[in-house]
Amino acid sequence: MRLHHIGCAVRDMAAALGYYTQSLGLKQTTEPIEVASQKVRVCFLDLGPGIYLELVEGLEPGSPVDRIVSQTGGGVYHLCFEVENLDAAIERLRGEGFFRLKRFEMPAHGMRRFAFMLTPDRQLFELCEADKSGA
Repeated sequence: MRLHHIGCAVRDMAAALGYYTQSLGLKQTTEPIEVASQKVRVCFLDLGPGIYLELVEGLEPGSPVDRIVSQTGGGVYHLCFEVENLDAAIERLRGEGFFRLKRFEMPAHGMRRFAFMLTPDRQLFELCEADKSGA
């Protein structure tokens, strides 16, 4: 496993993009992508070779980031690790007491499969399957 991105909940995608790109100088690597199955819009920014900051904005009440934004105004809430085979990684981790929450696909840096999981201590993290399309 290697770090792929850090998920950061934001209240307003346009405002967040403004200060992360203009004030902090990060490069935007994708346009905002709506992930309807997760009730969010995401956008990736380059942090270094192959590591990204994922801005995550809720699309409606009850989105996965809704509580974080309402309680703290947003911020870092998950790490995502890239794996070669998503299904094999999920099965291995489930055997070690991890719990799979949701699995989905998203066209970010190639078409990729993702899965959110909880550690045995109930900490949220994400797995991202390595892009096999060559994109």
